[in-house]
Amino acid sequence: MTTQANGADNRLGWMLKDLADMPEVRFAVLLAADGMSLAHSESVHRDTADKVAASASGFHSIGVALAPFCGGKDNGLRQVVGEFDDGFLFVKTAGVNTLLAVSATYLVDAAVVTHRMNGLAERVGEELASPARQQDGEGDTRP
Repeated sequence: MTTQANGADNRLGWMLKDLADMPEVRFAVLLAADGMSLAHSESVHRDTADKVAASASGFHSIGVALAPFCGGKDNGLRQVVGEFDDGFLFVKTAGVNTLLAVSATYLVDAAVVTHRMNGLAERVGEELASPARQQDGEGDTRP
């Protein structure tokens, strides 16, 4: 059973503390691949985390669509990175149907952020797994 951390207590937010406390990192968000925020670092408001989760899910989907052009039809996506005038957004696969998004300033050491994201994904990938949503007979999605 997947723990839902979208409530007021943000029960899984503690896992993101090490990433969020890195120099030049703004915040971290754990999300389901369908765009639902599962947890966020204390450095970001829940409303912003929800918006980031929805956007990061779409960003990741674009990466999945482009993966075949970078090595073949079975080429898996590990991470997408957006570089902007004022910083970066890293989105990494962190478990089954689970993603990790990290926002940082343009001064961040991208290699260190990626390394730390990989480490977190390896350590807790099983715990972060979010089951795929299924449709019921009326077209609604159910967990």
